[in-house]
Amino acid sequence: MTAAGCAVAIAAVLMAASACLSSPAVRADLGRGHLTALVFWGLPLLAFAAAWLAPRLDAARGRRIASAAHPFFSPALRLVPWMAAAFVVDQSFLGIGHLLGWVTFTYGDQALQGHPLRTVALGLPACLLLGTLGIERALRVGVLDGAATRWGVRGGALLSIAAGASLALPALLPGWFVEPKVLAAGLFVALVREIGLVMIYLRGGGLPLAGLARGMLLFFEGRILTDVDTLLLPLAQYTTSEPRFYLLRAATALAALAIVAWGCRRR
Repeated sequence: MTAAGCAVAIAAVLMAASACLSSPAVRADLGRGHLTALVFWGLPLLAFAAAWLAPRLDAARGRRIASAAHPFFSPALRLVPWMAAAFVVDQSFLGIGHLLGWVTFTYGDQALQGHPLRTVALGLPACLLLGTLGIERALRVGVLDGAATRWGVRGGALLSIAAGASLALPALLPGWFVEPKVLAAGLFVALVREIGLVMIYLRGGGLPLAGLARGMLLFFEGRILTDVDTLLLPLAQYTTSEPRFYLLRAATALAALAIVAWGCRRR
């Protein structure tokens, strides 16, 4: 199979799995406990398996990716402060919403609360590993690079963004009833994040930094704090009845993307 064929196959597998886990019939059969595990761990593991369908990295790309871990001489490390700033801005809607009285915080998974150090010690490395070698390798090396051999970088980027954004859908559906504003804001944020991750991957960060960003987001929202109106159940959750809160959420995501774009431009 050609690299472009592999790219389409990987994207199709990931999008089909996401659609399956978003189906009301499948979700009802699985139950929330099994469904949560499949969405949080199963989809990244599927991406990990699908990533090996991707063609092997050539020597030039391998050297570029390896250079991203160099401690002093790699331009990729110049992106790290911008990525950190983008993460803070992306999550700043929580602090702003709290100051405005739009959001309240509540407890999450009692099992995770009973072992917070184990949650971090085991959850963070697992999320970084699956974020890098699973989701990001499948989406960028498999889908983007593979599709780019036939349709150019823009075509590959669009296909990988679409596949990546689709992976967010199952986690945004908590049950039979879905708040439209929660779903719309979640999908918008997922789309904006995929664009930012593509920028990081293509403009100097390569797979290591794109995987780092993916893994940190996966860990924070899957194991630390997320919206009560979503599927995942981390250490804590937040809830709101203020519609403007979700506009704020979208605005901070856009601001974070602007920081990533500027950091990529300045590298």
